[in-house]
Order: sequence, then structure tokens, then C-alpha cells
Amino acid sequence: MNTTVSFRMRRPGNLRIFLTCFLGLLGVYRLTGAEAAVARPSIWVAAADRDAILEKIEKQAWAKAQFDALMARSVERVGQHQADADAYLRTLPWTATTAGGHPVLPTITDNMASTGRASMQTPMQAMLVHAIDCGVLYYLTGDPAYAAVGGDVLQALVRAMNGLKPNENPSNGGWLYSNDHLYEARILGAQLPILYDFVAEYLRRPGVTVWDLATKKRVPFDFAGAQKVFRTYTQLAVEHGMQTSSNWPVLEMPSLTHNALALEDATERAHWLDYVTHVDAARQDPLKKIVSILEEVGGVWPESFGYANDVASKVTYIVALLGRQASELELPKNVGKVSRSMQRLREFRYPNGDMVRFGDGSRRNGLPLQEYEMAYSVAVREKDAVGMAEFGGVLRAAIEAGSYDRSKLGGIPSGAHVYLAPLSLLWFAPEIEASARVSPALPTTDELPYAGLVLQRNLSPDGKPEHGLMAAVHGSKFIHGHASGMSLELYGAGHVLGTNAGKGTYGSEEHENYRRLFAGYNSVIVNGSSSTSGGWANLGTDTVRRVGGEPAKDAEAASPRHSFTLTRFTDQQVGGTKADQERTVGIVRTSDQGGYYVDIFRSRMAQTARAEQFHDYVFHQVADKVEWRGAKGPAKVTPAPDRFQPVPDTKWARNRSFLYPGWHYFKEVGVAALSGESLVADFFAARIGESGVGSRLHVPAGPGREYAQAMSPISHQSPDGYDKLPMPVVVIRQKGEAWDRPFAVVHEPYTGANAKTGIREVTALKVDGKWKGLIVSGAAETGAFRHYLLIPAPEQAVVRSAELGLKFEGRYAWIAVDTAGEPIEIYVGQGTSLKHRGVTLRRADGKAFSVRAEKTREGWRITSPNTDGIKLSADLSAP
Repeated sequence: MNTTVSFRMRRPGNLRIFLTCFLGLLGVYRLTGAEAAVARPSIWVAAADRDAILEKIEKQAWAKAQFDALMARSVERVGQHQADADAYLRTLPWTATTAGGHPVLPTITDNMASTGRASMQTPMQAMLVHAIDCGVLYYLTGDPAYAAVGGDVLQALVRAMNGLKPNENPSNGGWLYSNDHLYEARILGAQLPILYDFVAEYLRRPGVTVWDLATKKRVPFDFAGAQKVFRTYTQLAVEHGMQTSSNWPVLEMPSLTHNALALEDATERAHWLDYVTHVDAARQDPLKKIVSILEEVGGVWPESFGYANDVASKVTYIVALLGRQASELELPKNVGKVSRSMQRLREFRYPNGDMVRFGDGSRRNGLPLQEYEMAYSVAVREKDAVGMAEFGGVLRAAIEAGSYDRSKLGGIPSGAHVYLAPLSLLWFAPEIEASARVSPALPTTDELPYAGLVLQRNLSPDGKPEHGLMAAVHGSKFIHGHASGMSLELYGAGHVLGTNAGKGTYGSEEHENYRRLFAGYNSVIVNGSSSTSGGWANLGTDTVRRVGGEPAKDAEAASPRHSFTLTRFTDQQVGGTKADQERTVGIVRTSDQGGYYVDIFRSRMAQTARAEQFHDYVFHQVADKVEWRGAKGPAKVTPAPDRFQPVPDTKWARNRSFLYPGWHYFKEVGVAALSGESLVADFFAARIGESGVGSRLHVPAGPGREYAQAMSPISHQSPDGYDKLPMPVVVIRQKGEAWDRPFAVVHEPYTGANAKTGIREVTALKVDGKWKGLIVSGAAETGAFRHYLLIPAPEQAVVRSAELGLKFEGRYAWIAVDTAGEPIEIYVGQGTSLKHRGVTLRRADGKAFSVRAEKTREGWRITSPNTDGIKLSADLSAP
């Protein structure tokens, strides 16, 4: 560092006497009239908070480390400013000079090249953030050298902004960012009032001046110009915007709130704060509406998880911020539910911590621990014991696990982020006084209706993530949603292996014509023409509905080894007609180390169109390659480069029309020479773990089938080593309906170490030529097994087989038999009666039930936690 800082860096221990005198001086110099209403600072902190913060710095090592880091990254900037204020300020990206001699900031537009935009944005954002740091240090140390930096930067930006004319376009007209107020509100609009709040009292002191770039002299600060800036940004936030009931107003809310709180006129300030708390506007939502939306949809903001998490985090911040303001500021009822939604989001993670992914969501969203800290500090302040336990427990667990370091000061942001890093030092509680809570108690079945999401999990008894099982079905229309159909994700061997394509680059052809469409998901495409209409970005589809399953949401499971869900969906746009779809997904645990998934997908068009229909079962899997194998070994694959093409005459228009169904992005397409025999699609990923992991798709024989394979575009956020590689995909085509002849696939995840164990054969269970279920046989660590899975169609929900000595009425059941074919364990997921080889399960009232029963040395017994009037009889001498 070439410059010398001439002021003394005061440490917290030396501040007490100095601040007593300093605060007395601050109280003397106030504006008069309406603008005398606010003592500054008052947005993030007040003068009365200072002693507690200084005590925290003195007594808590984590706080002292943050304070030292804040000083360390500010010292060079302060030195540069002291050496030459004019040169320091001219490092901003000025492009011209006004008639009055003040330099001009260029307006930033959408069509500007990214490099040009960054060259103007990055230095401005960095200078503003460092100025806020200096404002915070002035508040903590009282040293005017810090305030001088903040005051000069604020003056330069205030003068520059007032030299520009805001764009009057109400959709997204900005000021410096002429057609992107949404971006500007986060990078600039939210920061300027925070800087003002920390240096305003200094700037009001007699004799204090700021550097003026036009005259190259020191002049009084332009308070009127600053108020104009804050007033303009509140108006832009309320009066401009594109879509309410979305994340858009929430992203603008910090700017609206900060600028309203920076206004000195009490009436004006209250007017704009009403739009933050209660008053609806045509282009801005208040907290009251946000809370009502959360209550309506079940506690998670109704967008993809990345945006839902961001909404919860930002609103948690706003609620914490407003709670520090005057007591007469009324917050909406139940506003605390917003921060609680961050806890709810934790429940949609796979055993390895990855998020269930749909729409524009991210797989690897870390816990928003900074916002948990905010929520915890609010709970401490309000003596909310439940909130302290919930949020404090997560924080304590993260600290003890070494995944969260309170002593680390947040970095300098880039891009559209509101700068909040100093709040950890200013707001966070000195200590986390809570017991560690690693995870909430997770139900076997969970739902998120707005996303059409139904998941089921089966955690391993040994607690190891690599032995857990979890499946998630989803599909719906919502903001930042995709046209996924009724899609499936599967977890196995410690990773999400059966995955979807994930979000790409917004606006890109690949993102809009593949990643957001059916072919990017594990779904069924009808007649090669599944498409969308209406809704967000014209991606409207039906919502997946859970119509059956066991256990119900939050209910105790009948069996620790089994569960299933039954969902329905209407493919609404198939060449001018519709298609009905139903998906049954079951989990079967065969040992503590693993098991398999059952996936029965039924799909059919209207009766009038049945003759021409065909259906394609699409499944992507993380792997190096995929290989179709029949009874005689690997199948011969014939190249078919023209097999998957867009719907004829479709055109791409960004966010409006697309090249459905998206499978023209498949490469290396081939068709396997297999027909009329059971087969396996074997996926293997050698780069994962010590011996690799894989998954086999067991497909029983079926007439009228064609089996294709291809490489699809990369799946973002796949396991390391595969997040930048093309992903194998298989496509099974059923000619004619796929309802009475459903796609029936058993998915079996495995590791390379146990590749020789597992399922040996999967065949269709047919009665009188009609498909009724599956027979699965193989070997696990506990020995050989043979399972009957009974999954009849809804119109024929009865299975009668004299050969097997079997009768079942219901939608889902599983029977394990010994080598002689005698039952040894039965699970009825949903049924009204089951009889097999002399063992009978039923309810006297004839109602549906769920149960698990097993054969022991003492005889048959029900092992479900709730027998609920179920009768068990076992006459093992029966034929």
C-alpha cells in the first residue's frame, strides 16, 4: 500500500469515553421543521444500539474477527480517499460532463454487451459497498475519516443520479438502468439510503463539507438532492414492475423500504411504508399479501425452490428490519410465518442434502444461515422460545458440524444483490443459546400442492445417506415452472441419479426449447406433441394431483420398508386433444443398504384418437453411458438420427412459443433390436465413489414396444464429474394406448461393489392376458427373494389368480413368498381385501386399509402401528 492513513484506528476498548462526547455532539446538529423527525442512523441500527454492539465486539471472538475484517478491507480505500478525494471519486465509470461541469454516469441497458455492462457496474458497486462499510465503521468508531469517504461518495452519486431522467415505462423502467429497475433496485437503489443513514448526522454538523466533482471544491452536502433520490426510488418500486404475486415485488422490497426510511418527512415516510406493509399497488405487493399467499399455498412461496428460498430470506430481512423501527409501525398478522417457511424448505431435501429440483430451481441451495441468524435475533428480541429453538438449533448444529463460521464477514457482492454483510456484526446475537437440531422429523410422504409435488422417502436404519431411498413426482404451472409433464426424480447410492435437465441460461435456445420442456424431464410424451398453453411464459400445464398412496402426508407409515404414491395428470395439449395419465411409484426396501423403485406409468388419449396414438417413456440417468441388454446380452443398436424431431411447423419465440417437446436436443440416437422380451437398461457412473454407482431399469416384455437410447444435454448440478457431461437417456415407445398396457419399470440403484446382487428378473404378472402387476425376483444381503406387486388399473382394481391362490381388491399391494411360493410378508398399501394361500387381510366394514403383516415362528401377525379394525386370518392348510 503506497498511501499512509493519517488517522488512528480506534479499537472497541478505547471507544467508550470518545463516544460519550461524540454522541453529545450528534444530538446538537439536526435539521429543522419536518426534516428534523429522524435521528440518524435509524435504518439498520440506532445510536442506542451502539453500546451493546461494542460490548459484543469486546467479549465475542467471532464479532471481534468480523470487526477487524471490516477495518482491514476499508483501510486502503480510506487512505486513497485521504490522499486525493477527487482522484478517488473519478474511478467511478464516468463517461461525460454536464453543462454544469459534473461528470455523468452512463445509462445501462439490456442490449449492452455483458463486458461493457460489467465495466461500468463493477467499480460503481464496489465503491458504494466500501462506502457503506466506512459508514458502519464511522458509527462504531466515531472516526470522521470514515464518514468523509461515505459522504463524498454519496454526494457524487446523488449529483449524478439527479442529472439523469428516469425511464417512464411502467413495466420495468429504471433510472441508471434505464430498462431494468428490478436489477437497479438491488444493486443501487437499496444501497444509497443505507449509506446516507450512516453518514447523515456527520454531514449535518456545522462546517462539514463534501467534495464536489463539478467545482473541484468542498461544498455543503446536497440534502435536497438526496431526498429526491430516495423519493424517486420509492416511486419506481411502487409504480414500476411487471408481475405481482411473484418474487419480483419482493426483490424490489429492500429498495422500497430503505428509501422510504431514508425520507425525512414523517408523513411522506409513512405513506411509502404503507406499501411495504399493507397497501396493495398495481405493480407492488405488501407484506400482508405475501403472508396471505404463503398461507394459501401451505407455507412455501409458490415458485421453484431457489426463488421460494430467496423470497423467504428477503422478507425475513424486511420483517427483522421493520421490527427495529418505531413501535407504531404495524406489521401484518402472522408475518412470522414467512421466516418459518425457511424451515419448511428444509423438508424437501434428499438424504445427501440436495434439494428436490423442479422448474428454475437449484439442486444445491445451501441453508440461508444468515437469514436464520436474523430470525433467531428477532426471536431473542421478542422472547419467542419456539423461534429461538427452531432457528438457534439449526445454527448450533451447523456451527458444531463446522459448516458455519460466525466469525467470517460476508464478502463484496457482484451482480444483483442487496449488500447486507455488516448486519452479521450489527444484528446477530452474541451467542446461540440453543441445542443443536440437525434436521426436523421428516415424514415418509410429503406434498407441495402448488408444484404438484409428492415425495416419499425411506431413510436407512443405519442413517447413512448412501443407503437412503427417495422418490419425487411433480408437475404444475407456476412462476419459474417448467412444462415437465408428470415427472419423476429418483435418489440412490447417495446421489440423485434419475434426474432432470435443470435450469440453463435464461433466454437461451437450449433453456427454452429443451430444459423447460417435457423432454428435459423423466415423463411420458404423447404422440411426440406434448405442449403447453397459457400461464407463466406460456408454459401452462395441468397440476399433478395425489389421488392415493400410503402413508398420507404426515401420517405414520404402515411399514418401515414400503410406501407408494398414486398421482394423476392431464396432458392438455396433444395435437388439439388431451391425454389422461396416472403414475404409481412405490419404494421397496430389500435390506438396510438399499432396495428398488416401482414405476407404473399409464397414459392414454381420448377414445376417439386411440387408433393413432403412441406414448414415449423418457428417463434420464447420471452415467457414462447406457446399454440395453436382453436375455442374450447387449442389444444391437441401429443409429436413428432423425427419430426425435420438433412438432411440425412449431417456431421459437422467446417466452411465448417453443419447439415441443424438446427432444430434438438428443444426440447419438439409436434404436435397440429388442422386441417381446424382458430387458434391462444399464446405466453406470464410474467416476462416483470408489467403485462407481449405477442404476438398472428392468423392463418386462411388452408387445408394440420400441427401445431407443441417446445422449441428452448436461444436467446441471449432477454429482461431481458429471455436471459438465452429456447425460444418457432412454426412450421406450408404446404404440397404441399405454393404460391397460402401462409402462412398468423397476429402477434399481446400486454401487459397483454390489453389482452382482440385486434383481435377477422382472416379469409382468398377467391374469387372463391382462396386466395386473409385476413379479420381481433376485438376491439381497439377506438372501434370495421373490415379490409379487399387485397394481391393477383403476377400472379393474381386482386381481384374481387361481394359479397363485391370490385375490386382491385395491390399487397397490406387495407380497414376499418363499421358495415354495408361500407368503412370508404382505404389505397392502391401499386395498379393501387380500387373500393369498390361506392368509386373509380385510376390514369388517369393507373400507380401504393399509397394513403390513408377516409370518413369524409364532404364526402370522400384523406389525403395522395402527391396525384400525383390520382382521387377519391364516389357514395355511388352504390350497
